[in-house]
Amino acid sequence: MSQFHPLLNKLPEPVRAALPGANQRAVYSLPADAPTRVPDPNARLTLKTTALKRILGTKNDPNPTQAQYAEFVGFLYKGDPLADAVVGWMHETGHKKARAIIERATEHGIASIDDPAPALKAFFDQVEFVPLWVDPAKLDLGCDAHRRTGPMAELVLRNVALMGGYVAAAATKPLAFTAQLDKATARRLVETGKYWVEVTTRGSLLPGNPGWKTSIHVRLMHAQVRWMLTHSGKWDSRAWGAPLNQADTVATNLLFSYIFMHSLRALGFHFTSDERDSIIHLWRYAGYLMGVDERLLPASEDDAARIAFLNYLTLAEPDEDSRRLAQSLLDVSWEFGEKTPGMPRWLVNIEYHYRAGFSRLILGKQSSDMLGLPDTAAKFGVLATVPLVAGFEAVRRLVPGATKLVVKAGELLHERGLEQAINTYNADTTFTPVKQLAR
Repeated sequence: MSQFHPLLNKLPEPVRAALPGANQRAVYSLPADAPTRVPDPNARLTLKTTALKRILGTKNDPNPTQAQYAEFVGFLYKGDPLADAVVGWMHETGHKKARAIIERATEHGIASIDDPAPALKAFFDQVEFVPLWVDPAKLDLGCDAHRRTGPMAELVLRNVALMGGYVAAAATKPLAFTAQLDKATARRLVETGKYWVEVTTRGSLLPGNPGWKTSIHVRLMHAQVRWMLTHSGKWDSRAWGAPLNQADTVATNLLFSYIFMHSLRALGFHFTSDERDSIIHLWRYAGYLMGVDERLLPASEDDAARIAFLNYLTLAEPDEDSRRLAQSLLDVSWEFGEKTPGMPRWLVNIEYHYRAGFSRLILGKQSSDMLGLPDTAAKFGVLATVPLVAGFEAVRRLVPGATKLVVKAGELLHERGLEQAINTYNADTTFTPVKQLAR
């Protein structure tokens, strides 16, 4: 799922106008076959290269060429060919039999299947192959960099990664069609939490391990939803592109990596250049396992900035579905409070407004207003926590062995938090797709 770029939107218009070269505009041609969700890109371009580089934190020019822009727009129509072929085979074979074969291949490898279907073999050949660019040491460092952020990781995941994803109206349509918008949010939070914990566990993404297996389940679930929507007669591909398409999927990847990291830096966290590089590397491999076209996967922070900017140029404004999803996500604080014995209402109210304030602070006024997020004074309370986090980070960096202790504490916190959420909501974490559309 994608969003208006928060690093751009959080700047007030007077500040944007005051940046060097703010009035210079690039010129792009909208491809004739672009989904109608894609706005005029030139209306989004109000900043000159120098200013964009400062905002996006990149050393290189983030502006795409016309060919790059047109190719990215084309990805809005593309699904995941390997996973989509597996789902086609599932429908031919019968879901019960096909699932049993897939589970065996997931547990024991495709070599354990006698004469596998070509679609299944091609899929597992891809996920079982570890690309030459994958560096296990970088994967481990990326995992540690995530885990040491403790409770702030969940704050960013829920209130920036998920909330930010709701800004893009077309990208939220699969959720609107497959879920009751005001009743499926808690389940999605738990599923997202399970996926994140397993991706950010050392060694977990390598073949045969929990994160690798979960990636297969999530990827095939997405492909099943894509099949259901495209065969429903209700999906408008000319307006929205393909369901769960390549461009929207890489945008989700960026929300979990590039945007996640920059949001934490805004809260006062410090990441070394090696850590930043490793975070991008970890999610590059996670994206590979999720079927993202390798041409879209960023190999560096500069790449991530360029792809994020391309995504920004293709987004439509939030709609009523976006606003319902956003409100439902905020309301999870009340739902969790009601399910937690002894939780005082005043404390839940503080959490609710703190989260709303944080979303508004990072996503910016324009996106937040469009989502209907309350304009609460709690956003200033979020700013007050920055020096506390920065101070903690300074001590961590100075005290020998402190980083390892903080990583271990974060691992314990995240795993216990996930277990509590699963128990609280009696959640199904098998990533089973819905059996019928909600509309």
